[in-house]
Amino acid sequence: MNLLFDTNIIISIARSTNPVRAVELLNPNAEVIYISIASIAEVQSIAFQNNWGSVKLTSLEYLFSNVTVIELTDILIDSYINIDAFSQRNHPSFQEFPHKTSRNMGKNDLWIAATASLLNLTLVTTDADFDHLNNYFLQRYKLEPKDLRKYLAN
Repeated sequence: MNLLFDTNIIISIARSTNPVRAVELLNPNAEVIYISIASIAEVQSIAFQNNWGSVKLTSLEYLFSNVTVIELTDILIDSYINIDAFSQRNHPSFQEFPHKTSRNMGKNDLWIAATASLLNLTLVTTDADFDHLNNYFLQRYKLEPKDLRKYLAN
């Protein structure tokens, strides 16, 4: 199944010592990699605010030139609405929810989840904010942040 990299994965790749190898490790089956424009905006804002140097910025440029970028368009709206309602335990199609309390997702995370859901992409993330959506709206491949750091350090 094709992959959608979450913002935290993109940041990890930019911070890795070898971004080409990092992508290969995260994508051993050479699936098509997608990134939401919401993630690109998030990462570029982080890079700008933290004055990232040329090495990290070059890593980002490499990654962005070797993936398919998904724009935010009206085709994602229904997925966004359904995921937001489900997260708030207020979706009329569900009587039971895997989460006992509402999950307040960030707006960028909702767009990213909507993209993965609509396009049937496996979301690669370290973020627990997507856990309640796994096997309901999307497939999630979750890495623990400390494991990802060790994984990409090699």
